[in-house]
Amino acid sequence: MRWLFLAGFSLFLTACSLTQKQFDLPEKVDFQGKSYVKVTDNRIDEMRQLLYLPADGKQDPEHWNTGILFFLDQNSQGNTLQQRVELRQAAFAQQNNTQSKIRIENQELRSEVIYPPTERFNDVLLEVSRGRNLQCGYGQIQYSDKRSVLTKKERNLTAYQASLLQLAQQLAAMPWLVTCK
Repeated sequence: MRWLFLAGFSLFLTACSLTQKQFDLPEKVDFQGKSYVKVTDNRIDEMRQLLYLPADGKQDPEHWNTGILFFLDQNSQGNTLQQRVELRQAAFAQQNNTQSKIRIENQELRSEVIYPPTERFNDVLLEVSRGRNLQCGYGQIQYSDKRSVLTKKERNLTAYQASLLQLAQQLAAMPWLVTCK
């Protein structure tokens, strides 16, 4: 009788582990009046990064100006949103001239970042994101917008603050698209 109970209990535990929740994402994303479609889906261990580019443009993952990225982490280490904030603040503190604002708002990790042009890329990169801890791990939605720098005046990163704030507000108003199934 004990053997039958142990066998049944083992089967139950196995079934529970096989039904671990997985991330569920849309095939397309609508943002700022444009549709974005999935172009790449990269996995490294328990992390995953997906890039969505405008459906009406050239969908080249090596050369793009605006895109939506999803970062997914199974979060086996159990990182809290506050720990993620601290990690990002430390990383941005080491980057010259990068302007960042990272905070927890409405139980989401939100960030607004302006990356300056580099020797390799003569663009200013505006990046806004929101992330949540979910049953299946940590999910983040990020919108990135590369802006070409044509004049010295455009190298002044504070000139991009109004655009960055507007992007952050638009992303915050977008429905949450990362679910678990």
